[in-house]
This record gives sequence, C-alpha cells and structure tokens, in this order.
Amino acid sequence: MSSHSHPERHVDAGNFASWNDEMARAHDPDLYHTASPLPVRLLERQRVRKVVSLLAATDQHTVLEVGCGAGNVLAQVRGRRTGIDLSPFLLEKARSRLGADATILEMNAESLTFPDESFDRVYCSEVLEHVLDPGRVIAEIRRVLKPTGVAVVSVPNEGLINAIKGRVFSVPGATWLLERRSGYAMPQHMEDEWHLHEMDEPSLRALVVPHFHVETLAGVPHGRVPIRYVARLRPRGR
Repeated sequence: MSSHSHPERHVDAGNFASWNDEMARAHDPDLYHTASPLPVRLLERQRVRKVVSLLAATDQHTVLEVGCGAGNVLAQVRGRRTGIDLSPFLLEKARSRLGADATILEMNAESLTFPDESFDRVYCSEVLEHVLDPGRVIAEIRRVLKPTGVAVVSVPNEGLINAIKGRVFSVPGATWLLERRSGYAMPQHMEDEWHLHEMDEPSLRALVVPHFHVETLAGVPHGRVPIRYVARLRPRGR
C-alpha cells in the first residue's frame, strides 16, 4: 500500500518550490510548535521527544535532518548537525534559531547533494506528506546514511487526525475558543492544504521497507491512539 496522493492538486516539479514556500508561510510550522492550541503543543512535544529518543544521537554523530523547517526539532538534537529545507522562509528562521550550532542548507529532499554514506543519523519529521515523491525521499535518506547508521521517520496518522478534528469542529465555539487562546488557526483538513499525501501505518511501512528494516514503530501519544507514527529504521544491505 502506498500513500494516498491528491492528483487534483496542480503541483509539479516546476512549481513545487514556490508552492511549498507559500504553504510554509501560510501554515508556519514554527508557530505550530510554539503557538498552536495547548493539546496540539503537548502532543508535538511528546512526538519530538520520541524522535530524539529513537534517534539516539551523541555529540560524536553526524546528524542530518531532511526538511528541518524552522529548526525546532534540530535545536533539540545532539551531534554535528546539518539541516536541509527548500523554503527560504523557513531556512531564515532555522538559521536564526541555530546560528553557528548547525549547518543549514537550501536543498530538495528528493535529490540530496551529499555523498553516499555521509551521516551517522538521518531523520525526517512530518515531511513525507508534503513532498512530491515520498519514496524518493526515503531512498535518498538510505543513500546518505552510513550502513551502521539509524534513520528516524515521523508521519501524521491523517485518518485519525481528521476524525478527531471532525469532533472538535462539530462542537459550537470549540474551534474559535482554541484559536482565540492560541492565536493559531487550525485547518480542518491538511490534505486540502499543504499535504500532498495522506499517511497511515501501512503507507509508511510500504515506503520504508524496500530500503530499511523497521526496528521500532511507535504511536504517539499511545499505540492505541496513534495520532502520529515515529519509526526507527536500520538500513538494508545494498
């Protein structure tokens, strides 16, 4: 099973970079981490802790974040850090946040310019649903990861998220109250906005298994309520 794409969205290689930057400005992930409604921020903190824990990076490791956004997660990771993103808007925020503590580069996740086997740790956090070809991103992560390295991938469980949002949006005044208190507007369906693919556990496994062994697949906040999936991966032999 592969991720469910939305072909009616007129986004292709020719306009993807500009469209992605427009979406980044409209749905600023920095504000998602820092100014979204409290339940969302608590879930996000738990997800980030799981990403960092499964990555298990040390100060000696070379670490790459594929799709670093505003650097919110990269700032919490140990190691000799590099972050790549395609959005100038987000890259400026990441450089401001991390300064000289990390190398921040403009780069397409589907065509990384690093040599093979460059990094001890590579992670990709809530990015695959935004790209044109998630399978290509996973293949690139495998290519630049050392044979003894670890990759971590995180995706939203879109169906469950939409079901929860549907209940929240159905309560009169609930959405207005959450947004008024937080200052962050929540789209009802992100696949109508910035998400090009609808992810779930089977689609995540289908993407990674050709290139990786799945060591751990954790649901956040809980396995019975997996609003997010975080996977720790080991590279398959070539």
